[in-house]
Amino acid sequence: MKSPARRLTGGALLCSLTLCVAASKVQARDTNRVQVLSVGRSAALADSDGLDASNSNQSRTRFPKAPELSWRARLPGGIGQAPVSDEAGNLIIVHTEPRLSKLDGKGRTLWSERLPSEASCAPALLSDGSILIVTREAEALSFSANGAQQARGRVPFSDPRRRTLAIATHSGGALISSGSELVELDARAHIVRQTQLRGNACALLASGSDLIAVSDAGVVERGHPTGDFELVGGFGGNVNDGAALRAGKVLAIVDTHKWLALDLTSGRVTPLALDAASILSGPAALFETRGGALIVDNGFISLRDRDGTETLRVAIGAGGPSFDPTLRGQRAARVISDRAGALAAVQAGNDALMLAPDGSVARFEGTSCLEPLRPTPTLGGVIFSCRSGQLFGVSGRAQ
Repeated sequence: MKSPARRLTGGALLCSLTLCVAASKVQARDTNRVQVLSVGRSAALADSDGLDASNSNQSRTRFPKAPELSWRARLPGGIGQAPVSDEAGNLIIVHTEPRLSKLDGKGRTLWSERLPSEASCAPALLSDGSILIVTREAEALSFSANGAQQARGRVPFSDPRRRTLAIATHSGGALISSGSELVELDARAHIVRQTQLRGNACALLASGSDLIAVSDAGVVERGHPTGDFELVGGFGGNVNDGAALRAGKVLAIVDTHKWLALDLTSGRVTPLALDAASILSGPAALFETRGGALIVDNGFISLRDRDGTETLRVAIGAGGPSFDPTLRGQRAARVISDRAGALAAVQAGNDALMLAPDGSVARFEGTSCLEPLRPTPTLGGVIFSCRSGQLFGVSGRAQ
């Protein structure tokens, strides 16, 4: 039975939806009439491609201190986008065929449901535990944690096959972009806000009840709970690898040689790292009490202090007779962190690895693939995945 507080929240939400439906009947809708509820952040371990609505690529759980490869699995139908994981460590996966599946922490399928068309971005796990999917046919679908479809609606994207991004919002819904088109949905996949950005979005971020959009041209815009998105400032260059949010500042790699921070209050931009001799790439994986980790020359993990100073550089690929350094720049790399400063990284053609806070490296033999996806945290470990459908589970070594 739902508690009185829960029923009150549902009633307030119904009131909000009633206003939104009424507003949608007129062409020029007053966005200031939208009522917003603060439900809170998703409880998932990884609720979007960037692990959370701050795009921090930082796990809420700590990685094992003595990691070892504990299981392997292969999924039929491949994996179309980076998996996400709920608070119990279960994986939510969209396949390269139009299908959605939930797996337990060891890669065993709990349920699987057909989708009307292929997913266009990673799933978003909302505050109430529901799963939001955006398809290449411009549909937003909401599923319960048990796989039952709850809602289905259209999103007004002119070209839904463009790059799509989605994050869960603190209001219980989601923020979705396709190119420069942006919509905010509630938990029932109903549109509560729609706007046009000043450029093609490369990152969506949530700062409490405020929503942030960063374009690939480096423009940063902010949306308050009501009203249109407003210009905050710009990085003065191209942002191709997304952006992250920390302590009121947006962090982004700009023009492949600069790691910059833009203050959301003043719009001022300050440099964290400038390296004209190297190519920096991301998205960055942030640390709890210091800077973060970047990819340098697409072959090295570069650990940075809060002021951008490099403290350690580690090669992703192990050296050896078969290692060809000329291929390094052709292989995308992804890295995530935990709160203790450990890292998990993947790169096409190299075995996955984990880097401990003390600098020691654990490589997992036989985990290389041509198209690795962003590592996914689970309870007590990390799961590495490939578009081919391969899954590799890493957990703590039994003592």
